[in-house]
Amino acid sequence: MPWFPKLALLLIALPVLFIVVLICRDKGFNPMVAAGLMHDSSQPTSDALLGGLLAPDIRRKSCLSRYQSISYRKSSLHKPSPYLVSKLREYEKLHKRCGPYTKSYKKSIKELVSGQIDSSSNCRYVVWLANCGLGNRILSMTSAFLYALLTDRVLLINEESDMSNMFCEPFPDASWILPEDFPFMNQLYSFGRDYAQSFGNMLENRIINTSTELLPSCLYLYLSHDYDHHDKLFFCDQEQAILRNIPWLIMKANIYFLPSLFLMSSFEEELSKLFPDKEMVFHHLGRYLFHPSNQVWKLITSYYKKYLAKAEERIGIQIRIFDNKTSPVEHVMDQILTCTDKEKLLPRVDMGKSIVAPSGKGKSKAVLITSLVPYYYEKMMNMYSKHPTLNGEVVAVYQPSHEEEQQSENNVHNQKAWAEINLLSMMDVLVTSAWSTFGYVAQGLGGKKPWILYKIENKTIPDPVCGRAKSLEPCFHAPPVYDCKAKREVDTATIIPYLRHCEDIYWGIKLFNNGFIQSSIRKQQQIVTKLQRFNMTWFPKLAVLLAASLVLFIVFFIWRDSELDAFTDIGLDDDLSQVAGELTSDKLLGGLLAPNFTRRSCLSRYQSISYRKSSRHEPSSYLVSRLREYERLHKRCGPYAESYKKSIKEMVSGRIESSSVCRVLLIYEEADMANVFCEPFPDTTWLLPKDFPFNYRLSRFKQKYAKSFGNTLKNNNKKISVSTEQLPSHLYLYLSHDYSHHDKLFFCDQDQIILRNIPWLIIKSDVYFLPSLFLMPSFEEELSKLFPDKETVFHHLGRYLFHPSNQVWTLITSYYKKYLVEAEERIGIQIRIFDKKTSPFQQVMDQILTCTFKEKLLPQVDMGKSIVAPSGKGKSKAVLLTSLIPSYYEKLKDMYLKHPTLNGEVINVYQPSHEEKQRSTNNVHNQKALAEINLLSMMDVLVTSARSTFGYVAQGLAGKKPLILYKIEDNKIPNPVCGRAVSLEPCFHSPPIYDCKAKREVDTATIVPYLRHCEDIHWGIKLFNST
Repeated sequence: MPWFPKLALLLIALPVLFIVVLICRDKGFNPMVAAGLMHDSSQPTSDALLGGLLAPDIRRKSCLSRYQSISYRKSSLHKPSPYLVSKLREYEKLHKRCGPYTKSYKKSIKELVSGQIDSSSNCRYVVWLANCGLGNRILSMTSAFLYALLTDRVLLINEESDMSNMFCEPFPDASWILPEDFPFMNQLYSFGRDYAQSFGNMLENRIINTSTELLPSCLYLYLSHDYDHHDKLFFCDQEQAILRNIPWLIMKANIYFLPSLFLMSSFEEELSKLFPDKEMVFHHLGRYLFHPSNQVWKLITSYYKKYLAKAEERIGIQIRIFDNKTSPVEHVMDQILTCTDKEKLLPRVDMGKSIVAPSGKGKSKAVLITSLVPYYYEKMMNMYSKHPTLNGEVVAVYQPSHEEEQQSENNVHNQKAWAEINLLSMMDVLVTSAWSTFGYVAQGLGGKKPWILYKIENKTIPDPVCGRAKSLEPCFHAPPVYDCKAKREVDTATIIPYLRHCEDIYWGIKLFNNGFIQSSIRKQQQIVTKLQRFNMTWFPKLAVLLAASLVLFIVFFIWRDSELDAFTDIGLDDDLSQVAGELTSDKLLGGLLAPNFTRRSCLSRYQSISYRKSSRHEPSSYLVSRLREYERLHKRCGPYAESYKKSIKEMVSGRIESSSVCRVLLIYEEADMANVFCEPFPDTTWLLPKDFPFNYRLSRFKQKYAKSFGNTLKNNNKKISVSTEQLPSHLYLYLSHDYSHHDKLFFCDQDQIILRNIPWLIIKSDVYFLPSLFLMPSFEEELSKLFPDKETVFHHLGRYLFHPSNQVWTLITSYYKKYLVEAEERIGIQIRIFDKKTSPFQQVMDQILTCTFKEKLLPQVDMGKSIVAPSGKGKSKAVLLTSLIPSYYEKLKDMYLKHPTLNGEVINVYQPSHEEKQRSTNNVHNQKALAEINLLSMMDVLVTSARSTFGYVAQGLAGKKPLILYKIEDNKIPNPVCGRAVSLEPCFHSPPIYDCKAKREVDTATIVPYLRHCEDIHWGIKLFNST
């Protein structure tokens, strides 16, 4: 039957022809669609709709990428929750009803212009304003959209020319573009951080609060990287209650602030239902919102098909360098090759051979490099095109563009950048640069956890060079550090279990699925490397540590509260096995520390006992009880408490109520001291609030300040004396090293009577003036009960007050575990030279060696022999050396590295940093300086430099009497070169020399038996136990 095959062919052809007709009728014939995708049927599948994220009722021709992207990216393993899908559909209806040019929108615009709010209106808006580069824009738009979703608002985008034709419209039958005839369009461009009508500034100036009845119809929100404390109150539930009633919010943002929305209790339940998988927030919202326009999509698909489609594996490498000086291209190239080799992403090549003709037999890999410069592409392309790989793989390298510099205001540049982000998201494997929002967007759209190239700093390649991201989420680079409920600063990465610090920026926060865990070994090693790599400062503000302890002292004596609370064990848990279990007396330092802190908020508080030897000096039971009393007082009177607010009103008015009974210690924390210490008192803060009425005056307060206590006494001002009835509400006390005779009258009982009745004392100090308090009869009995052991005042108060922040504690423990923990003995040598001319390097080096040999701390070496290989048989000693310069470390290290010791001991020498000069106004360096002080305090033996407050703090925290290197003067090494400290206490360098009773000058080291001159400064005084 010859006609049968023809019939069969006809039967097959007819249905195919029928389908073609349907497709062409529905779509028209589009060559891009015709050449496109098999799944591109009349109804998008669940995959094409990204598991329900996308609405099916948007015309495909208007946005080809919306339903085609699934063919270029692998299907996501992460499905959106049904609740998120339903909320998106609800939002789309709201946007359609309230969006631009609708009746509701026009009505709302009229209300906006008139300033009248119609409470019956169901339409409220968030207007997003652009700021910074494309990655930042996409992440901040996503954050703004989630906020709109949570608060039932409509998101509108102020699309400037540099963003035109970049994205498809995300919502069906409506636009998210702010119309050009928006009434306040001209004002949008002038809106910045200092804009008077911003929410933050209005809060700061008390123009708006929760009780304000007549609210504005429009409010500006500044949520960019340089926002201030009051701007950040946006993340507090109380302030959100104000915003809820304002129809128009105009938001300028350039950060991924979305993680902080998870800190707000008002959003907590809703967010849990929307995102049960916390690591997928941007993955879902980013793929829902951001679809390349047809113009950009054509760039993407053309490039993909031409260069990448045929490869068996595709690797994306995204390179972003923030500082070419500290991250030279050669270093970055070495880092990339080391990472891709170590993680087996790319093969090595045989540099001794050349490729004659491509074999084409091995597995094919395509490498897509994105960078502003062509260097990395050219280097890698030449390597793989000229030399064969060791495993036979064939590697082709591509780079779509190299713009040389970022041009965020150039539309064509932004379109290319958007194309490259999407191409990266289509790769099988991703390698991204630390801190880069460009990389964050690519990994989020692709749904792939990348390998992160850790940041190179000071031309030092980090070790390890890279690591796998543990969460897919982007990092919030500038999170708030404020607990809205407790009204105090806090590490927001410790409040809820699924918010932790980022892998690439230790101060940033991001969303994770798992609860809080200790940093991985990789992260510890990274931070250790940072500690070595960065030059560490030696901040003179350490004197502030000492001053703070003794100011707290005055607090004890001027005001006493007799209430006593019982200790409460709240069942703290900790992830480190060394400190797990109950808080024993050792962990509470003999009762010094209160047990009612959450351990995660300050790991060092209860962990330090595992690194320092237990103290032989127990605090008195009276001191312990007084500390608990003080904590209750501070909680009742501290910042944001009712008593504090009342006292502030009295201060401003100048009226003093005799019933006021608050005297607590508050610290004026400038930026250089931020995140250095934990809060020392439970359930409150010791930080002076930024809205303190006279904040602006504090920086101007100096020795010659006319209104200081000393100058007021000097000028015989009748406004202040023992008999004065109307005293001021506050007074300035100048107690720094250059203070005058009248300032020193602070240490006289008669003048303390005046101060006792003044509510606010503002003290500027840089000295350890505590010993002089022991000269005052009014404090004598109390001090005897508090400190029967006179030599341990700072030892107890220092360990009570000063606990390194989690950030600093990670530096400390990481360095200790990597370099110091395995030694049988640890020796700390702290070197501080005040005058290089009178104390030349070689003489100081000779002094150190003479002292350590004489005291048998370190062994001598056989200079006539060289070490061929370490024996490893003798006792091991680790020497931790801290100094501003590397010369002492290099000399000592070379000596023990090259020559054998006479007694067979094995000596390893370490120096975490060498800063060359002091930079005490730099916060990062102050954090690292505190890390070094704590490391010194963990040593078995200490050698310190005379007159150094840095050494005083280390010996006090450790509870060890150091060997003091006496000061070299006039180029002469002293004899003896060093001596053991007789007392553990720090030295008061600038004591008063006035007898308040006799009203004459006197040597104050002769008045009471437990005050004598210091071992290292003959005019200083310090506390001793015996005469």
